[in-house]
Amino acid sequence: MFSRSRIPPRLLLVDDDVNQINILNKVLQAIGQVFFEQNGLSALEQAIKIRPDVILLDIDMPGLNGHEVLAQLKDNELTCNIPVIFITSYNFVEDQLLCLREGAVDFIAKPLEPDVVAARVNTHLMLRKRERELLEVYRHAQVTLNSIRNAVITTDKDARVTFMNPIAELMIGMSLNDAMGCFIEEVMPLRIGDDDSPHINPVRICIQENRVVGMAFNCQMMKQNSHWISVEDSAAPLISQDGDVIGSVIVFDDINQSQVMALKMSNTLQYDQLTNLPNRFLLMELLNTKMARSQRSNVKIGLILFDINRFKLINEEFGFQFGDELLKKIALCIKSQLHNNETLSRHHADEFMVLVPELKHPSDLANLAVMIREHVMELAELQPEIHNFSTSMGLSVYPDDAADAQSLLLHADAALHKAKTDSIHDGFSFYSEEMESRFISRRQRYMQLKSAIVDNNVIALYQPLVDAITGQLNAVEALMRIKENDGSLISPIEFIALAEETRLIIPLGEKMIQLAFQQLKKWCDEGLKIRMCLNISPIQFIDPHFVPFLLKAIDKYHVSPKMIELELTESLMLDNLQQVISDMEQLRIMGISISIDDFGTGFSCLSYLKELPVDVLKIDKSFVAQLSVEKPDEILVKTITTLAQSMNLKSVAEGVESLDQARRLKELGVSYLQGYYFSRPVTANEVRDCYDI
Repeated sequence: MFSRSRIPPRLLLVDDDVNQINILNKVLQAIGQVFFEQNGLSALEQAIKIRPDVILLDIDMPGLNGHEVLAQLKDNELTCNIPVIFITSYNFVEDQLLCLREGAVDFIAKPLEPDVVAARVNTHLMLRKRERELLEVYRHAQVTLNSIRNAVITTDKDARVTFMNPIAELMIGMSLNDAMGCFIEEVMPLRIGDDDSPHINPVRICIQENRVVGMAFNCQMMKQNSHWISVEDSAAPLISQDGDVIGSVIVFDDINQSQVMALKMSNTLQYDQLTNLPNRFLLMELLNTKMARSQRSNVKIGLILFDINRFKLINEEFGFQFGDELLKKIALCIKSQLHNNETLSRHHADEFMVLVPELKHPSDLANLAVMIREHVMELAELQPEIHNFSTSMGLSVYPDDAADAQSLLLHADAALHKAKTDSIHDGFSFYSEEMESRFISRRQRYMQLKSAIVDNNVIALYQPLVDAITGQLNAVEALMRIKENDGSLISPIEFIALAEETRLIIPLGEKMIQLAFQQLKKWCDEGLKIRMCLNISPIQFIDPHFVPFLLKAIDKYHVSPKMIELELTESLMLDNLQQVISDMEQLRIMGISISIDDFGTGFSCLSYLKELPVDVLKIDKSFVAQLSVEKPDEILVKTITTLAQSMNLKSVAEGVESLDQARRLKELGVSYLQGYYFSRPVTANEVRDCYDI
C-alpha cells in the first residue's frame, strides 16, 4: 500500500572505551550500519548528520558525560525522538530510574553480554520501525481525507466532533478549531425537506446500534450562515480492537452544489497567491457566517479596509518584484498585530481587510487600526528608498453601519475613500459620522499623549498627605497632568482610560517616575523629609520591564527606597496574583512601601488581603463623603480603619474637604488625611508652603 524503506538501520555508538567499541561493533554490524563517536562533545553533530535509528550512549566519558549528551539530543528537534540506550556500570535502581526519567528508552549494564545487546537493540529497532509505519499511515490517511471531494467528520462515542476535513469546514462554514468538542447536532443540524423540525443525525444511530446508517431521503443540512442545503451521506461506527464502539465517521456531500464545492476548494479561488491570505470571496463567506452567529449572540463585528496610497508608483519606480516583496512584508506585519481570532485578507494589489469578530467596543476597532498603521509605518521606515509612504484605512461596524456583508464592505470602502480624500481624517475614517467624531477626538488625544511623552509635556503635581494627629506634612501623592499648547493642564480623567487601552500608560508612567524621583532627590538634598507616593497602573505594574525600570531609576536619582510608596488598585489582584505578590515582596524588601488605593471599591477580599505584602489602605473619597451628609454613615470608614489597625497597617483617607471630616477621621483612628481641605494638587514649589501645615 505504502512505500517501505530497505535502507539498513543506522546505529550510533558513543563511547570512549576502544575495547568496548570493538565488542559492540562485532555485535551490531550484523544488525545494521554502525557509526562511532568517542567524544561526547561531537555526539550531537554526528547524530544530526547521520540520523541514526538507535543511539547507544555510555554514561562515563570525559568532557560531556552521557547524561549531558542525552540532554543535548533531547533539546534538538532533529534528534529528540531518536531512541537512546544507556550503557552503564551502575546497577542501583535509582541510577536506572534516572536514566529513564531523562528520556532514555533502555539501559544495558556492564559487563556487556553480546546476545543481550543484540536483543535489546533489535527490540527498539522493531519499535522504531512500527512507529514510523504508523506515522506514515497516519500521514497518508490525513492527505487522503484532506484531498477527497466529500466532507468527512469524525466524532467520539458521545457524538462530539474530533475531526473535520477542509471540505467539511467549507461546506458547513465552521473551522475545525471552532467545531472541536461540539455535539454533531451543533455542527450539522438536519431536517427532512422544508420541515423545520430537527431530524436525528445518523451518527447517533450508528453509535447506538453499531451499524452503518444512511441519511434519509430529501435530507437538508443547515450551514452556519443559516442557509439550508440538500445533502446525502452515511455514518459508520469506529470500532476499537476490543470490539467497542469508540466513535463514528460521517461522510456527506452537497448533492446540488457538489461541482461548485469542488471548484471552491481550489486554492486559486480561495486564497491570494502572493500572500497566501484569504481572498475577498472567502472573506465574504466567512463574514456571512460570523453575521449569522452575531445575530444569535448580539455581538458586533468590525471591518478595517487598509489601503497603501499610490502603490502603483512604487511598482513603477522599483519594479513588480520589489512591490510584491513589500506586500508580503506588510501582510506579515499586519498579522503580527492580530491576537483575537481576527482574519486578514487581501482584496486587490494594495488593499487588505481585517475582519474583527465579537467586537466589544467600536473604540477597540480604532485602537487596532492605530496599532496596525504604526507598525506598518515602522516597517516602511526600514525601506528608506521609498519616499512619502502612507496608508489609508476605512472602518465599519455591524450591525451599526449595515445589515448584510455586502453593505458592510461597501461602507468600509466609502469610509476608506473619505480617509483618502479628506486630509482632516489623517488617513483614518469611520463610516458612521458619530463614530467618526468620537474617533477623531480619541485620535487627537492619542497623538497628544504621544507628543507629550516626546516633548516633555508630562507634568507632575503633588497633593499633600498630613498626619491626622500632628497635622504635619508626611508625604505627597504625585499626580499626572498633560500640558496643552496654551499652558493649561489636562485632567487625568480625560486621558488615563485611553492611555491604558493603548498601553501608552507605560511610557507615561515612566515619565512620572522620573519626574517624581528627580523632585524627591531635590527635596532630600534640601533637608525636607517628604515621602513620595506614586500611582501605578495595573497595566504598568504587570509589565515585565516595570520592576527593572523602577530599580534603575532609584539608582539613577540616588533616592532612598524608604521614601517611596507605590499606590496600587485592587483590580491588579484579579490576574497574575502570585507574580504580583512576588514583585511586591521584592520591592518591600528594599524598603518601598505598598498601599492599596481606593480600598473597598473593588475586589476587596480578605482572603487575598492577608496574603498581600502591603503597608497602607487608602479609604476611597466616596466613603469619606458619607461623613458630610445630614445623617452621616461612617460604618465603612470605621470598618476599613479597624481592619487596617488589626493588621498593623496604616490608613489614609482621601477626599477630606472639611474640618468636621478631618476631626471625625482622626477620632476613628485614620493615620493620614488627604484632600482639598488641606491642599489641592500643587506644584513642587508650592509644596514648601504646605510643609508646616
